[in-house]
Amino acid sequence: MRQISKSLLQERKARVLYADIHEYIKTGKPVGSSVLEQKYKFNLSPATLRNLMAELEKDGYLTHPHTSAGRVPTDEGYKAYVNSLVELQRLAVEEEERIKKEYEKKTKEIESLLSQTSKILSGLSNYTGFITSPKAAANEIRNIELTQVSRTQVLVILLTKTGIVKHKMINLSVDSGDLYELKNFLNEKLRGLSLEEASRRILVEVEQYQNKQKDMVKLAEQISSVIESIHEDIYVDGTSNVLAVPEFTDFESARSLIKLNEDKDRLIEIIGKDFNENKVKVKIGGGGEVTELKDLSVVTTSYSYGDKIVGVLGIIGPKRMDYDKMMALVNSVSNIVNGFLLKMGDEQDE
Repeated sequence: MRQISKSLLQERKARVLYADIHEYIKTGKPVGSSVLEQKYKFNLSPATLRNLMAELEKDGYLTHPHTSAGRVPTDEGYKAYVNSLVELQRLAVEEEERIKKEYEKKTKEIESLLSQTSKILSGLSNYTGFITSPKAAANEIRNIELTQVSRTQVLVILLTKTGIVKHKMINLSVDSGDLYELKNFLNEKLRGLSLEEASRRILVEVEQYQNKQKDMVKLAEQISSVIESIHEDIYVDGTSNVLAVPEFTDFESARSLIKLNEDKDRLIEIIGKDFNENKVKVKIGGGGEVTELKDLSVVTTSYSYGDKIVGVLGIIGPKRMDYDKMMALVNSVSNIVNGFLLKMGDEQDE
C-alpha cells in the first residue's frame, strides 16, 4: 500500500479544514464530505475525505453538532484558518475611496471622527463596530488657553494633539496680566506632555512658579481637573447586528453582549489589552479569557497619531464570519483614521 508523506497529509487536511470553514461561513450549515466533494474538487475519494474530516475532528479542529452528519469548525479550527491568512486582502480601491468620502462629509472634530468610525465599521461589516478614544498616556497637550470672560470668571480651553478639545468655566477673580503670564508658563512647561504626565506635573510646576499667589495655585488645581476629566471612552455601533445573526439565539449570550455594551469600562478593559498591537489581531471566543465574548470573535488593530499608537478599533461578530474580509476592513479603516488624525493635526498647526 502506497504511503502518503506527512507533509502531503497535512496539506490535504489543511485544505479540507479551510474548505469546511469557508462553506460553513457561507451557509451556516454543518458541512458533510459530499458537499466538499461536489463543490471543492479535491480529486480525493469520498472515503478519503471522510477519513480526513474524522482526523480533523480528532485533532480538535472540527466537531459534530448534535446528530448531524456534517461538521462545523471549533474555536481551534477558526484559529488555524485565521493564521493561514498570511497576507490581508486589501479592500477594493472603490470601497476604500467610499470610506474616505464618508469621513470627509463629517466635521473635523475628533469626537465626530470616532463616532463615524464606529458606524462605518458596523455598516461595512454588518456586525458591531467600535473604536476607543485616544488614551491619556498617549495623548499629548497641544495648547492651553486661559481667557478672562468676566471680572470673576475664567474660561479654560485645553487642546490635545489628536484634536480633543475640553473647556471649563471657572469662578475666579484674577488679574489679566497674571493670567496671561500663567498661560504662557503652563504652555511652556506642559506642551508636548501626555495628559497623564501633565496631570501629575501641573501642580508641581505652579508651586515653583515665581508668582505664588493663592489664586494661581487655585487656578492650577482647576486646570488639573480639566486634564483629568479627559478620560478614555469607547464608541460602539451596531450591537443589534450581532444579535440578529441566526446562530446567536442563546439568551445568556445575548444578555452578556448587551451587558458588555452597557459596561463601557469593562469593554475598554477588554479591548485595551490590544493597545500596543500595531497589527490586526483576532480573538475567537474571547481568546478563552473573556466569558462575555465566548460565542463571538473580535477583530482589532490599533490606530496612531504619527508614530505613536493612541487607540484601538475593530469589530465584534459571530465566529462564523468572513475573517479575511473583516481583517482587511479593520486594517483599511485604521490606515484611514491615521491619515485623518495627521491631517487634522496639520490643520491645527496652520
